[in-house]
Formats: sequence, C-alpha cells, structure tokens
Amino acid sequence: MKLFTPKNLRNVATWHKGIFMKRLCDISDISMGATSAPDGDEARYLRLANVVEGQIVGDAVEGGSPVKGFDSQLRIDDILVRGRGPDLSAAMVGEQHVDAYPTVELFVIRVDRDVAEPAYVVAYINQPHIQANLAQGAQGTGFVRLNRPTLADLEIPLPPMIEQRMIGSLALEARQELTILQEIMERRKRLHSELLHRAMAKARAEDGNPQHGRITGLNDAQTSSDLLSAHTESTP
Repeated sequence: MKLFTPKNLRNVATWHKGIFMKRLCDISDISMGATSAPDGDEARYLRLANVVEGQIVGDAVEGGSPVKGFDSQLRIDDILVRGRGPDLSAAMVGEQHVDAYPTVELFVIRVDRDVAEPAYVVAYINQPHIQANLAQGAQGTGFVRLNRPTLADLEIPLPPMIEQRMIGSLALEARQELTILQEIMERRKRLHSELLHRAMAKARAEDGNPQHGRITGLNDAQTSSDLLSAHTESTP
C-alpha cells in the first residue's frame, strides 16, 4: 500500500533526502498578535522586547482589552516569532505567559502536535542559516520586517516524532544551560563590581586618615605645623 502519492503530496510537501518536508503553514496555524485598546489594564501583553534570541524574557505588561487579534491569546507551547529584525528568532510559551496576548510585532504559531513537536520547530527556526533565509526573504533593507508569506512558506523537515522530541529536548537543554551560564556570568560581574567598589571605598577612607609609620616631609602641612610649634616653645 502506498502511503504517499504525487497527488496528495502536490503543493503540500516534498520528499527531500529521505526526510518528509512540509511548509510551516501546512503543519500549524499562523496569526499575528493583538492590538490593545488605548486604555485599561484588563489584559497582559508580550512585546517584541520580550522575545530575545530564542527565549521569552521579562514579564508581560498590562494593557486594554484586545480590539484586534483577540483569538491570539497564548497557550502553553505556542510559538512566538519576532516580526522585526535582525533577530527573527522563535521562542516557546511557558506557563508564566499563558493567557497573555502578543502584540502585532509578533507572530503566533500553533503547531499541529500530531505531526510536529513545538520544541523541534523552534530549534529549526533558530538555526543560523534559517534565520539568514528568513531575513533574506523579509522586507526592508535597514530594518527587516518579516512578512507572513515568507514565514508560512518555510519548509521544515519532519523526521519521526521520536527524533523530533529528542532534537527539541536537546535544544531546550542547551538553551537552559546557556541561560544559567549567562546568569552566573552576570552574578560574577555584579560580585566583582561590588568587591571593587568596596576596595576603592576602603582605600579612600584610609588615605584620609593618619597612617602608622608614615614618613613626612617638610612640605607636609602637619609636619610644618609641628615644627612651628616646637620653634615657638624653644624661643625665650
């Protein structure tokens, strides 16, 4: 029995080097973010600045109820893709940001879990050569803007699900390890800065106080005062 025929593969997927390929729009729903009302704090929003180099950072900000894109409210394992560059990376939504809304500068990808693993899709999009391809197909020269057709037409190889999960898991572990290392480096930087500040403060404090064993010269103010006092006492 033939699993795939030219008819059901046409305009949907291709077979490339033994790996099943599909366009991103064929394995997921892709939508833009929401537009909030000018006033109010009924909803939370993730902005472009919250998605940085493949991870979601910071907290969502409060805003008015969405007046457009209200169906983009985030679910666990949704994927956010930056719509403006040069960073066009993807990040997966965790529990912290569930029910928030992305702004219109972000794309929301909701993957069909029967055919693709979200973590694998994120790992694929964040590869340097894929980022370069997206930037090349984006609009603008000075400041690239990713358009939906370019993102939708991105072809993704789909190995068996067990391999997708393994690749996605490795990518997540690498991201978590990098985050931990960055946090350690930042803490070490703050520690060194604090130690340097304390050392400089101590040096300034000691410089302003008399020190034991200090050798003074004739131009020293205290030495001159002492000499003057001694001369006065010795004079009849």
